[in-house]
Amino acid sequence: MAKDDTKKTLSDSFVANHEGINEDDAGALIVSSEQKLKSIQEQRDGDEQLIAAKQIVKDIQGAYSAAAKYERAKINFLLEKIAEIQGGDVNPTGVS
Repeated sequence: MAKDDTKKTLSDSFVANHEGINEDDAGALIVSSEQKLKSIQEQRDGDEQLIAAKQIVKDIQGAYSAAAKYERAKINFLLEKIAEIQGGDVNPTGVS
C-alpha cells in the first residue's frame, strides 16, 4: 500500500490503474520514471533562464549581505566603544 502523501501527489487515475500492478511492470515503470527524472534534472541544470535568474538572485543577495555586514560592524564597534566608556578607558564627557 502506498503512503497517503505519495498518493496525494499522484493522479487518481494513475493510482487506480496501477493499484494491482505486478512486480515486473512496476520495475519497468520505475526505470522509465528514473530516466524521465534524469532528463528533467538535466534540462533544469541547462536552463539558461534559470541559471541567469539564480545569478541575479546571487548578485542582489550579495549587495544586501555587504550592507548588513557593514551595519553589524558598526554595531560591534559602537558596543566596544560603550564598553570602553563604561570601563573608564575613554573620557566619557563627550565626542569631538
